[in-house]
Amino acid sequence: MNSEKLWNERFSRYVVEVRRYLRYMLNDHLLFVVLIGLSAGAVIYEKWVRELSPQFPYAIVEAFVLALFVTPSSVRTFLQEADIVFLTPAETKLRPYIQRSLLFSFAVQTLFLLVGLLVIVPLHLRFASMPLSFFSFFLWIWKGWNVWIHWRETHWVERKEIFSNIGRFLLNGVVVYLLLVDVPKFLFLILLVIVTCITIYFWNETKRKPLPWEALIWQEAQAMRRFYRLANLFTDVPHMKEKAKRRLWLDVLLRFSSDFHKEEAFRYLYVRTFSRAGDYFGIYVRLTMIGCVLIYIVPTEYGKALAACFFLYATGIQLFVLSNHHRGHVLVRLYPLPSSTRKKAVLQLLFLLLVVQNLVFVLILTIRNYWVSSAWTLGLGLCFIYWLVFGYFSNRWRGIK
Repeated sequence: MNSEKLWNERFSRYVVEVRRYLRYMLNDHLLFVVLIGLSAGAVIYEKWVRELSPQFPYAIVEAFVLALFVTPSSVRTFLQEADIVFLTPAETKLRPYIQRSLLFSFAVQTLFLLVGLLVIVPLHLRFASMPLSFFSFFLWIWKGWNVWIHWRETHWVERKEIFSNIGRFLLNGVVVYLLLVDVPKFLFLILLVIVTCITIYFWNETKRKPLPWEALIWQEAQAMRRFYRLANLFTDVPHMKEKAKRRLWLDVLLRFSSDFHKEEAFRYLYVRTFSRAGDYFGIYVRLTMIGCVLIYIVPTEYGKALAACFFLYATGIQLFVLSNHHRGHVLVRLYPLPSSTRKKAVLQLLFLLLVVQNLVFVLILTIRNYWVSSAWTLGLGLCFIYWLVFGYFSNRWRGIK
């Protein structure tokens, strides 16, 4: 058996599957929203760092944040359920396969670590004396050690949680903290001895153990399930079995469409869909909460109103997917109602949700006595919502079946 060829085939199928959904996830609208959001967040964050006092405990904050990015070190093996039957006899020939899996996982984890470094760079340059290049190189090596330790720990089926993510998180935080502050050199020697003992201990205890097939297959299934759950926010994923969540307290939304007239059928359907199906309600709540925080942080009066419009746009783009939610249901097509009724129901629901979100933003600003921002957010937000829903979304409806 050629294990290198097997891994290449599995990896190629994985890339094709991921690219299939990234086309919908990384659309122009989302990239525009993400780019504006990251730019605004970076400016606000850099200004906040400049205003920090010299006594700010930067080492603790930096160690905590980087530990969050260094600790997750899962290994992608692309193993499938049938492999436990067909590949077990060839386990001794899978070493090249596992090596490629480790290298691929380390590369992906390096990109994840790079995100953490980008987050912490302004704080590091403001306070730390250690050169950023050396600090980044050390974290890269340390990330590789975490990946290796996590892989060896996976083999320890009978004592799976002997080190665990919590233990590595604490160790990673201590290592980064000691690296940033001036401490005696003997502490680094003690830490080096501890890490060396952990490495030797894990190697000796797991080097003769077979591959944990059940655990690796379960981890791979969990990784793909998380990706499908994320992709399902943007498009239909056949691999996902959607579950309705009963939210009894949201039935108050049905009062305006509970007269059960024939013309109100689509309105009732989409209100139910928003409150119970998928993650539409969760997206709405999360974007509203994040928007409230960012609006509060933005320093200028008019900037707060623009930030509110930005989150209204982001929420509208995400919730417009409601219009395609029932496209595969035959019974919806049998409704004795014109297509314009469906369009009207979706647009009215989106208009109502965005108006409520805008009122929440106005309420937050009013409580904090930002009267100018409140007035601008109310007026500009309502005008923007009307254009977005009955102008932009209405024109996009022509491509929906």
